[in-house]
Amino acid sequence: MTQVKIDNDQQQKPLLVSFKLCPFVQRVAIALQCKAIEHTIEYIDLAAPPKWFLELSPLKKVPLLFVAGQVLFESAVINEYLDDAYPNQLHPADLFLRAKNRAWIEHGNDCMPSAFHLSVKETEQDFMAVRDELLTKLDPLEQALQSGPFFNGEKFSLVDASYAPLLQRLEFINEIRPGIFDTARHPKINAWKDVLLNFAAVQASCVPEIKTLYHELLWKRQGYISRFLDKTKYRDDAIRGIY
Repeated sequence: MTQVKIDNDQQQKPLLVSFKLCPFVQRVAIALQCKAIEHTIEYIDLAAPPKWFLELSPLKKVPLLFVAGQVLFESAVINEYLDDAYPNQLHPADLFLRAKNRAWIEHGNDCMPSAFHLSVKETEQDFMAVRDELLTKLDPLEQALQSGPFFNGEKFSLVDASYAPLLQRLEFINEIRPGIFDTARHPKINAWKDVLLNFAAVQASCVPEIKTLYHELLWKRQGYISRFLDKTKYRDDAIRGIY
């Protein structure tokens, strides 16, 4: 991508600046997919970001969305814009319910760091402490979930788009080291997780090799969870510079 493309006011398709493992970018990608918005994606290396990105990203983070000659940042803000600007509304029409949805999206932001901490904690004790804290954070979410299949019931919403990347990463960790999810304590969350991870827009929101890349990231971080990976697959020279 060149600076000319970024500055082109005639650009018709939104352009999403992404990092392949970023859950916040994935939130936007889910919304784009679910609303069937034709778009393009530019992947960058956050370890060596291009100069144009550093100049245009106020927080030096992804996602960025280039649309109609403008630059937007922060996933929740981008998704609000997409929902207002394009057909097929994902937010509920009821203003009170919409406000509650925004509050639960914010709660999801508070839960998101748990996946990172699970990937870096070096001892089983610290790992399980993060897991227990996460389960406590999920308690009110369990109570808020409706009868399903999605957060508000029958219709996929921006709340679903916001939690899907977190639940996907927790599922990756749970496959390696079971015990992240408590099906007895959070049966509705577990059913919701299974629906979201099989939802077409969620599956299309990430690169096909997402699980392999995530496993490589876990190995690189060398936390407690990395003990459960097949170490023969992760030589130093096999870990690509994409983090």
